[in-house]
Amino acid sequence: MDQLQETEIPKCVMAVVKVAGRCNINCTYCYMYNSGDSTSVQQPKRMSDDTVAHLVGRVREHCLAHSINRFTFILHGGEPLLAGMDFFRDFVAKAKQVLLPEVKPLFGIQTNGMLLNEDWCTLFGELNITVGVSLDGTKEAHDMYRLDFKGLGTYDKVVAGLQIAQQSPALPHPPGILCVQNVDADPLNVYAAFKDLGVTNVDFLLPDHTHDTPPPEAHYQHSPHAYADWLIKIFDTWFYEKEGTMRIRFFEFITGTILGCDYDFDSLGFNKNELLVVETDGGIEALDVLKSCGDGFTKAGANVATHSFDDAMQTELAQLYHYSHIRLPEKCSICPVREICGGGYIPHRYSSINGFNNPSVYCNDLLKLITHIQNAVIDILPPEIVAETDLGKLTYDEALAIIAGELAKKEDPAHTFELESFKQ
Repeated sequence: MDQLQETEIPKCVMAVVKVAGRCNINCTYCYMYNSGDSTSVQQPKRMSDDTVAHLVGRVREHCLAHSINRFTFILHGGEPLLAGMDFFRDFVAKAKQVLLPEVKPLFGIQTNGMLLNEDWCTLFGELNITVGVSLDGTKEAHDMYRLDFKGLGTYDKVVAGLQIAQQSPALPHPPGILCVQNVDADPLNVYAAFKDLGVTNVDFLLPDHTHDTPPPEAHYQHSPHAYADWLIKIFDTWFYEKEGTMRIRFFEFITGTILGCDYDFDSLGFNKNELLVVETDGGIEALDVLKSCGDGFTKAGANVATHSFDDAMQTELAQLYHYSHIRLPEKCSICPVREICGGGYIPHRYSSINGFNNPSVYCNDLLKLITHIQNAVIDILPPEIVAETDLGKLTYDEALAIIAGELAKKEDPAHTFELESFKQ
């Protein structure tokens, strides 16, 4: 690690704010309520006015200390719309009152879409809150896991809310979609379903698994990189479409990074993660998805009522997350695609035996996907551009051979103890 990375004071430019502590559906793969963590159900149902005041005060304090002039609030849950319309009016007003003019607040919301109607869209338009909706593609794929508390699928209600938002004159931009990858569904049917719905912006997420709770063995019965195979089918269709209008963030990040662009993306890449999560009770956490690593795993004792964001960024788990693409496990540190992969998403590296000193449970998938995309990008570049860069084709098998050869002579990284300090 270079001197700057060793001596810098980590900063935060975005907060995921859990404004509602309950949800109106019961997704079986939910990292908050169905991954073995019991702390989420102990949270207040809604963030209090006092906690909001403490939060925006801490944000102002932090931004002024670090010369940050834009700060993003991602309003989250549970299901954030359960907080009620007045909550959002008051939250945005309070943030603007405290932060402006020195710091410009930006707002986004991630909803399951069940409660979306024109009144909500009008409110989000007035408050300039960008909207994201969780939808897993086709009705069949979505209703496998995104269920209500009666065990019934939620697809029809989600799509109804999505279409209202897409057609609303109040929203300046159509909603983006978060889709958790479902390898039991046909990927091209999923892609076609989004196109049929008129979706223009999608982000695919790998399911939240750890080495203690890995992806089902059945998914890898026919391929060691089944999740990559699924994504590659969509990528090849998307990449070579002549009249494509859909943005897919996961693919855009990989193609852009291959070409030398610099993107912030907390599950891939080589940048630092400058994000904190604030629970409904004001608790400050490193990353909410780390709840999938164990009961109470994310609790570090920090709270906006008593701790600054600088304090929270100094906790061990926040430091681990902040540097997760820099302080890599041994295998990741010698991987030829490490600057694009960055070791993958930090929760996917966890095991109770080695802590975070493991490659991602999706290591083979990420290696296969990235090498495939890199070769596709090189194929369409003019030869003179390829000649001027360090780009070169690399097959998945060649990458595996490089890793095996380098591992034989590689010493443990200096930060191995830190990565293993979270083992049980």
